[in-house]
Amino acid sequence: MIRRQMPYLIAFISGFAMMAYEILGVRVLSPYFGGTIYVWGAIIAVFLTGLGIGYALGGRMADKDVNGTALRNLLPVPAAAIMLFPLYGHRICRLIHSWELDSRLGALLLSINLFLLPCIFIGMLMPVLVRLQAETTGKVGSASGNIYAVSTAGSITGTLFTSFFLIAWLPVSTNIMLTGSLLALCWLAALAYSHLKVVDPAGQLDESRPDQRQH
Repeated sequence: MIRRQMPYLIAFISGFAMMAYEILGVRVLSPYFGGTIYVWGAIIAVFLTGLGIGYALGGRMADKDVNGTALRNLLPVPAAAIMLFPLYGHRICRLIHSWELDSRLGALLLSINLFLLPCIFIGMLMPVLVRLQAETTGKVGSASGNIYAVSTAGSITGTLFTSFFLIAWLPVSTNIMLTGSLLALCWLAALAYSHLKVVDPAGQLDESRPDQRQH
């Protein structure tokens, strides 16, 4: 039961963290380029680009992940990048702003530098989670639909909770660090998942999977 629910937990939290980071990203760019439609458009475009690249790369990684280690190897990168954002984020903002670029180009360039890499790695998580869930249930279609549905639910929750509450409660830098901490918790969950997979190795009879029942 725990093994079956773990991918859903990680999908929900990573979806929450991604959208929280996106909302907070607008607040980061606002002092430099304002809260204009250019800033929103640049951030949304970069996040979608990162996720698209991540889905493609993650699918290839999932096909090759015979040992089930991809999940725990992927998570530390976005977790560290977001948690450490206060150490480098505002320096990059000041640097690019000092170039006095057109606001559209400046917002896009800044968004690429700040947000693209974490989004790629968060996107890579999804196909890996789908494969892990499919291995548990034996149903690829259901696993795919359920993982993406849970991730979307996390994204909706992250959007509303960050917009309605977090921004009013805490400074932006603190909220970004907390967002990264959520992904660090996902990494710990991935380590626990790997341990459970060793304790209950693939190939052991699972009565919930019709393809493993003896006839």
